[in-house]
Amino acid sequence: MTNEIQNELEKRDKIVENEDLNSLYSLNEDSDFSIALHQILVNRFDKNPNSLNPVELNLFLCMHLENAGQADSILSFLQEWFPEQKEYVIKSLNEIGATKSAKIIEKAIDLLPKDGSWFFKSSDENSEEEMAKLDSEFSNYPDGPMRNLYRKYAEKHRDKI
Repeated sequence: MTNEIQNELEKRDKIVENEDLNSLYSLNEDSDFSIALHQILVNRFDKNPNSLNPVELNLFLCMHLENAGQADSILSFLQEWFPEQKEYVIKSLNEIGATKSAKIIEKAIDLLPKDGSWFFKSSDENSEEEMAKLDSEFSNYPDGPMRNLYRKYAEKHRDKI
């Protein structure tokens, strides 16, 4: 790791540790901005899950959904991580400008059992294939890089973060 990269990582860690929002917005790279903002929101949520305002919650949920799509599957988010937020995340995606992603997640939610039971308990080959297809579509960033959307949305609502 170069000294420049190490310095950037240390700078980002310090921003998160101090919740230094002015320095957060001064980061040049949208990926650094998104990583730092996500960690700040996670830290706030971990301290008090009800502490996030609607703008922060939109970002928090979208970031977690993106992570689920990349690391595991959107089904993890929808049924394990935040099942109580599965409808709200559609609103959140639309709010940040990820309208194509919102439509994909809406279709995925429609595939879930209405009684809240585990998807694979009642799924069939067709619904599993459809869920896998939706997961892949979501993970291919149909609205473009999410980090750019996060940055744009956060800049627009800077006074609420």
